[in-house]
Amino acid sequence: MDNKHHRIKVSYGLTDEVFVNRKNDGETLIVGGIGRESNRWARVLSRRAAHQLWFQLTRLLFPEKSSKVTAMAQTAPLMLPNQPALTTHLEIVRNSEAHTFDIMGWIGEEKWWFRVDEHNARHLWAALDEALYPAGWQGPLTHHSKLN
Repeated sequence: MDNKHHRIKVSYGLTDEVFVNRKNDGETLIVGGIGRESNRWARVLSRRAAHQLWFQLTRLLFPEKSSKVTAMAQTAPLMLPNQPALTTHLEIVRNSEAHTFDIMGWIGEEKWWFRVDEHNARHLWAALDEALYPAGWQGPLTHHSKLN
């Protein structure tokens, strides 16, 4: 572990069965999974933090297509809801040798962390993609154009 990990208060370890659910307000999402010792866990993310996670996973998992994909995606506004247990920032560190991703989240000064293998990272990316862009990367509404 590097210096960033030594101040982490909550560690979920290697996580399987990752999921992302959108809350009713649309401004927050829930990410979670099954961590070490088969313990289920979940954290609430701001929409902005979820976008950070999606963008970073896109860049790491699909480097050859990431610039095109992220350019098409509508981003979240910088406005953050005022909720004390809300994760507002996420960071990913990739371990190429172990084929894992360490994902760290911040709730104010408190940090939490989990690790996923490449398979679960791809599953997490797909779940984030569906939760953030249910109608496609252009935003929450589907736009239809006329055919000539």
